[in-house]
Amino acid sequence: MRARYDSLAVVLAMSLTLVSACNSATDAGITDEARAPDASEIAAPASETETPIKAAPFRIVMLGDSLTAGFGLSQADALPEQVERLLIADGARVELVNAGVSGDTSAGGLARYDWSVASADPDMLVLALGANDYLSGMDPAQTKANLSAIVERAAADDLEILLVSLSARSSAQNDPRAAAFADIYPELAETYGVRLYEGLVDPIFDQPDYLMADGLHPTAEGIGVIAHPLAETLSEFLADE
Repeated sequence: MRARYDSLAVVLAMSLTLVSACNSATDAGITDEARAPDASEIAAPASETETPIKAAPFRIVMLGDSLTAGFGLSQADALPEQVERLLIADGARVELVNAGVSGDTSAGGLARYDWSVASADPDMLVLALGANDYLSGMDPAQTKANLSAIVERAAADDLEILLVSLSARSSAQNDPRAAAFADIYPELAETYGVRLYEGLVDPIFDQPDYLMADGLHPTAEGIGVIAHPLAETLSEFLADE
């Protein structure tokens, strides 16, 4: 009989111990379910720990002739390169592609559109052609048709477009051909609803200190003069991106 009572006492003691343990767990806010992990133990999502990927620079292709290519200059002194440096110094994430070919006409620019412009996968086209058309005696109507075709190709590629006006220089008074060339650019800008940048070389065309011996092509310093206002215009496009 004594052994029986001793066994019951042991069982009762074990039961009280278990009840006490359960009550202690309940008092501590712990249930029989798995304890919820502390916030500090939860790993941050991968997207929060990985280095964010920076957006690609806004890419601008400048399609032009010797003025764009940098005739007689080092590549670093060419117009697109000088404009790019100005924009980057101003905090822009931008890349300018120099698609200038010395001596090129509007017909040449149209013929090489695919490999000079489209292949670069740009966001914007700066179109600066037509001066050699005038110098070579091309019919203004043909120049206008060629430039129209380039603008249409760029619009189809969903590119921003800046049309650069290149003033025809003529010593003849009231030269009707020079006037016809001058009219091409504002007419195209209105027809296609693109922005027009007028008189790229006007600030230096009568400044010998900024021109090479031929009186036509800018020196590196001359390019610097015309690069600043062009960069300011392009920065307005970038501000909207």
